[in-house]
Amino acid sequence: MGLDEEEVKKVSKKHIQFLQKEDPLFEILGKAIVGTPIMVNNVKKQPSYWLVPLLRLNKIIGFVRVLLNGKVVHIGTFYQHLTNSEYVPTVITGIHASEASKLAAERIQQDYGVRACEPVFVHDGPIGREAWLVEIIKDSKPIRWIFVTKAFIYERDAGKLLNGIIE
Repeated sequence: MGLDEEEVKKVSKKHIQFLQKEDPLFEILGKAIVGTPIMVNNVKKQPSYWLVPLLRLNKIIGFVRVLLNGKVVHIGTFYQHLTNSEYVPTVITGIHASEASKLAAERIQQDYGVRACEPVFVHDGPIGREAWLVEIIKDSKPIRWIFVTKAFIYERDAGKLLNGIIE
C-alpha cells in the first residue's frame, strides 16, 4: 500500500513547510499540526490515496492529498480568514461514518431483504470527489451504491462507474 501513516505525515509536513514560504495564503499552514491520515479508496474499495487533515487550534484548517507513492497532489485550506471558522469541517471526511450509515439507511427498505454494508470512504471518479460509499446488498449481491457527503446524497446501481472509469 505504499507509505504508512507516519511517512505520509512527514511528506505532508515537508510540502507544507515549502509552500508556506512560497505563498502567503498558506503561511498559517506552516503552524498547523499534521493530523491522522485517512485512506481514500476507489469505488472498487482498493486503496487510492491518503487524505491528511491539517489542524490549528483544534480546527481542521486544511488538507493534503498524498498518493500511495508519496507524491503530493493537492494542498488546500478550508478558511478565508482564521477568525471566521464557520465553514471549517469538524472531521476531514465531512461527516462521520456513523452519520453516513444512518443517512443511507433512511434510503433503503429493510423489509425487502436488503441490508447496508459499513461505509467506506472513497473517491467517486477523480481525486477529490470524496464521499462515504454505502453498498446495499440483496441476496448476498451488491445491488446499489449510496454515496453520502456532508452536502448531499446520491446513488446508482452497484458496479456502475462514474463515466465508466476508475481514476
